[in-house]
Amino acid sequence: MVKRDVYNGYEEKFLTGDQIRDLFANSYECFGKHHQQVSSHKINFSKFFSRIKAGTTYRLFLNDIFCMILDNETDAKIYFFGYTNDKPAWAKD
Repeated sequence: MVKRDVYNGYEEKFLTGDQIRDLFANSYECFGKHHQQVSSHKINFSKFFSRIKAGTTYRLFLNDIFCMILDNETDAKIYFFGYTNDKPAWAKD
């Protein structure tokens, strides 16, 4: 199987599960059509990242609003989600 080299407009990173949790610790979920709505809560790791293991390395493609997490060995897509690091005015901490 040949891994895809790049996704246009996305930065490629290789991060462990812990690094992914740290990266999105203060992020809010974007959802709805074209991910235009922002959740009032930070991303719920138990819901969104239940298949992400702490010490395992994953391949990520991300930009300012989207992230795709792939299995580093098989390149199988694990998650694709919208996010923002801008805290919305209606956020509940």
